[in-house]
Formats: sequence, C-alpha cells, structure tokens
Amino acid sequence: MATRPNKSQTKVQAKKPTKKKVVAAKVSEAAVRGGPTPESAPAPVLVNSVKPDERLTKPDERLTESAQVAVESAVDTLEKTLKAALPVARKVNHKLVDIAQTNMNSGLELARDLAGAKSPIEAMRLSMHYWHEHMGILEAQAQELRTLSAELVATASAPIRAQIRRT
Repeated sequence: MATRPNKSQTKVQAKKPTKKKVVAAKVSEAAVRGGPTPESAPAPVLVNSVKPDERLTKPDERLTESAQVAVESAVDTLEKTLKAALPVARKVNHKLVDIAQTNMNSGLELARDLAGAKSPIEAMRLSMHYWHEHMGILEAQAQELRTLSAELVATASAPIRAQIRRT
C-alpha cells in the first residue's frame, strides 16, 4: 500500500524576505523610477517653526519703538476684550445647554407618548400637537439667543471701540 505524502512535503515553503532584501528591493525600485532612495530621502523642512530655545517674549528689534507700543496696545485691548466677553459667553453657553436639555426632554416625552398611542391617528395627533407647541418654544429660544448674542457682541466690542476712540 502506497503512502501519500503529506501537504507539508508537497508544498514549497516560501521564505519571508529579510529586512536587507526588502530595503534592497526598495532601493532598486527607486533607482529604476529615478527617485530618491529611502536612505537618501531628505528630511522634511519645517517652515515658520519656532525653535524651543527662542524667546517669544523678547521684543522684535526690527520694529520701531512706536510700532512696539502699538502692538502692545493692541494686545492689551485684545486681552480686555476677551476678559469682558467671558461672562457673557458663559451665559450663552449655559443657555445653549438649557435649550438642548429642554429639547431633549421634550423629544423623549413625545417618544413616550407615541409609544402609548393606541392607533396611528392618535400618534399623528400627538405628533402634530408636539410640533405645533415645539415651534413656539423654538421661536422663544431663538429670541433669547439673539438677545444674548447681541449682548456678547456689545460687551466684547466695547474695549475695541474705546481703543479706536483713543487713537
């Protein structure tokens, strides 16, 4: 009775190429294409980068004294603007969170009511009532946001307007 060779004896096992062969293949492919080889590829150049040892607080010697004063004044005005706008920005953010909470609760209440509907007609009636009521709520919320946004713009622009009047 003849024995059959097992699968490992019939297949030629492929060897995994070594790292040197892979690099050599990449180098030869790059040479054929005429491009740079992986070893000779230039390092990326960073444009407009700041070196860690550079001091950013040092005034620029290329600016005139009056330009430096103007830059410092502009930075101070920007700082005052941001400090003035912070409390109103918090109010706007709190209002947005409140609006999102109200709308989410309203939507979940609608889903609960729709789950308890006994007929498609009742479900449609509930949906129509929800949207009719919710559109009024959305209009009031939009008006509140409009008012807070106007307050934010007025508060934030006050230091800038004062700076413009001084110059």
